[in-house]
Amino acid sequence: MFTTLITLLRRPHPVALPPSGQLRAAFGALVGLMLSGVLSQVVLAWTAPDAHIAWLVAPMAASAVLLFCVPASPLAQPWPVIGGNVVSALTGAACAQLVPDPMFAAPLAGGLAIAMMFLLRCLHPPGGAAAMTAVLGGPAVHELGLSFAIAPVGLNTVLLVLAALAYNRLTGAHRPHKPAPAQPADVIEDQDIDAALAEYGEALDVTRDDLAAIVHEAEHHAAERRARRLHAGDIAVPPLARLHPEMALADARVQLLAHRIPSLPVVDGEGRLLGILTQARLLQAASEHETRTLGAWARDVLGRRKAALRVAELITTGIAVAATEPAAEVAALAARHGLARVPVVDGSGMLLGMAGPVEMLKALQGIERVV
Repeated sequence: MFTTLITLLRRPHPVALPPSGQLRAAFGALVGLMLSGVLSQVVLAWTAPDAHIAWLVAPMAASAVLLFCVPASPLAQPWPVIGGNVVSALTGAACAQLVPDPMFAAPLAGGLAIAMMFLLRCLHPPGGAAAMTAVLGGPAVHELGLSFAIAPVGLNTVLLVLAALAYNRLTGAHRPHKPAPAQPADVIEDQDIDAALAEYGEALDVTRDDLAAIVHEAEHHAAERRARRLHAGDIAVPPLARLHPEMALADARVQLLAHRIPSLPVVDGEGRLLGILTQARLLQAASEHETRTLGAWARDVLGRRKAALRVAELITTGIAVAATEPAAEVAALAARHGLARVPVVDGSGMLLGMAGPVEMLKALQGIERVV
């Protein structure tokens, strides 16, 4: 029991708003309540100059908290705010007239107001306060009867909602939440969220679409975190073939064509990476050989130069990733050189395997399935 009490008294997590957002919300509430009060006073003084009507009711401050602090909340949308306050005020006024004893009328007004808000799909927490204000507001409120729901409650609410919509748009706080993008069949779908909400058994201050968007973003950030933990050595796969520096180019071409890949690693007798041989380099060498002029051919002969015949003469160096580097470096290097895979080496330069974007995606998919 004592442990439970200590847990409840712990300092809660801070509101998920930066200091600038908190200042924006507080100032917006100040401006919204002031405008709502002043305009209501002007309207009421013009329409009912002899009536004793409060120009601003207390539940508006609670509505302002939702409208300016969490404008994307389902409870802070125009219909829940206006409908919730007006319907609740009507319910409270009716209870005040039908039940003389406020000791019973106030709780009854609160309970019935919640039921009506659920029924009309306009749940708004400050509506409960509006209902009880209609009962406990004193003779001036009782004198208004059911019209209390129209003025000042309805008038205050409409003006406050309009002020909040304008202020939130001007300050960039109005960002309608979009449904999460369509996902593959093996991830969370709408019916899964609906089932989870049904099992949770409580009304949450968030819509299904917002939950789906949060889940999608969480999965995205989790995938990025898992990707940062992957190293190049974790995703390397054995090469389809290894070339040797003394291998004839004709044999190397056969290997590249047989495996239908743009490059193969070239290693020495101990398996240490020397470089890679690419199709592009082979084609470039063949093109140069075929387009040589007679004069160039004569100069090559006189200079005892020969066309490249061995793999060692066409090796491309400097393309490799250490096994301890992040796996993302594999995809970046492959994209930079237009290759499907790049070599992965250990600290001594020994070839451990080849890896590229496909191997990285497969590794991430395997991790997600395990998780």
